Amino acid sequence: MSNAPLESKPPIVLNRSTEAGRSVACVIVTYGRREQLVRRTVAAVQASPAVKRVIVVDNGCNRPVTVDDFATIPPVDVIRLASNLGSAGGFHAGITAAQRIEDDDVGFVLILDDDNVGEDGFLDRLLALHTALGATDDIGLCALRRHRGIYPTLLADQNAVAIRANSFLNFHLASLPSKLWRRIRRTGERLPENYGGFHLRRIETAPYGGLLLPIGAVRRVSPPNMEFVLYSDDHDYSLRLMDAGVTIYLTDVGCINDAEESWDTKPSVSARSALVSPDAPAWRLYYACRNRILIEKRYTTSPIVYRINRTSYVGLLAIEAILAYRSLNGARKALRPLLEAIADGDAQRLGWRTEYQLPGASPSNNASAH
Repeated sequence: MSNAPLESKPPIVLNRSTEAGRSVACVIVTYGRREQLVRRTVAAVQASPAVKRVIVVDNGCNRPVTVDDFATIPPVDVIRLASNLGSAGGFHAGITAAQRIEDDDVGFVLILDDDNVGEDGFLDRLLALHTALGATDDIGLCALRRHRGIYPTLLADQNAVAIRANSFLNFHLASLPSKLWRRIRRTGERLPENYGGFHLRRIETAPYGGLLLPIGAVRRVSPPNMEFVLYSDDHDYSLRLMDAGVTIYLTDVGCINDAEESWDTKPSVSARSALVSPDAPAWRLYYACRNRILIEKRYTTSPIVYRINRTSYVGLLAIEAILAYRSLNGARKALRPLLEAIADGDAQRLGWRTEYQLPGASPSNNASAH
């Protein structure tokens, strides 16, 4: 992971969208009962003069999404999937549609989750930054999501990394002293604010939400791998973009706010890990762990250190589960998704598991279930 700071913010050119190849197509995926969220997100991007069209993927919503749910300008295309195919299936459909756009005015694809709302002018600033960096198909940008995941820390601390070599599910024994010290101090690092200057850093694993890519880069690699089903499919996609020669920069020149918290970051009165919590559905645990294991294997440089970290973390979780459920059977049941995820991750076995169905998913539509 490398850093690439700039000294000053590039000029914001608001009329860039009127130039050939400077318009943006947005890809947004929604599912379940999230009509209000997706309407707000679509309305926000439609308000930007840079956006020429919007592609909404209805990923098996309870109530079908229609074009009548949105304003007519710029136009919205709706792709209806018969059932919930997970984030990988949903974004596969949306990005495939973006690859097939035949419009010389569309030069970029902006990918968003259905609860992502950009701050005022964020897209114009991203486009201006892309121009300042060279305006080539080899550069993508990722807008900072201020309150989500590791990304604010990556901008605040140039020594931080998204995935530490030989870690297991983000656990590394060597990181324990610094984590313990931060907890004792109970003071978080100051996160970057978007006042005056801005922050810029190259990243390898990027989320879908806030990812702005030249359409040439989008056409360079295959759409997200549907076999991931859910979680880390965005990281696999960004890693494949990197392998194809596309450099992705994380920046707070344009920022996004999430209307909904992630399941594993919501505050809890208990210190219990999300991996052994009864509040976390088994399907979330299984796919999140299996796919993370597959991504982390790319960063394994010492099998011995990796094995030590894995054994230590699973052991700690087992103790935590026994204390929480006060029985071996309860602990075994709680850890079953993790243990099956480890087995499938080691075997590089992707696809659906019939016992870990997503809400709204139809087993008959999951040909890769095993």
